[in-house]
Amino acid sequence: MNQAFDTQLQVSVRALREIVAPALAGADKHVVEQLHLVMAALEFMGQRIPAARRYYRDELASYIALSRDAVALVSAEAGTECADLVEAMGTGESELQRPDAEIEHYQLITRRLREGLAGLLALSTGHTAEAALQALILERSEAILLAARVWCLPLGFELNPEALPRLGWSAD
Repeated sequence: MNQAFDTQLQVSVRALREIVAPALAGADKHVVEQLHLVMAALEFMGQRIPAARRYYRDELASYIALSRDAVALVSAEAGTECADLVEAMGTGESELQRPDAEIEHYQLITRRLREGLAGLLALSTGHTAEAALQALILERSEAILLAARVWCLPLGFELNPEALPRLGWSAD
């Protein structure tokens, strides 16, 4: 058995398409739909495995930069409420320096940063920095969401995929 992930995924999708799918010709519609979803997921993983580390590193770096600017914007008003966000930023920066860091660590820290930003935004309600913080998050989210759209290109949901930019980690 070949040990390469991309080869295993290709073999699995081919088996599903050429052997399993024809055998399900008379099956209920939802069964066939589930098979096609599984095949699409496997194809997506096969296309994105080579770029996964770079994508999740870039995403984490974007959230660290956004968090740093958000903390600087509200630190005078928020005080100690920024402590968890600052800690998550430090953890993220340390993980980005580790060549052996796991993708799951990048994802976990990115989630902590998103939650910290949401909490900071909630705390800023009624404060003078509220509008500026909202504007900062919206402005920076545009690039983060664009990267997520490029990441999901193989799923086929974009109406004009050619209009999306090529990013440093993308091979599309």
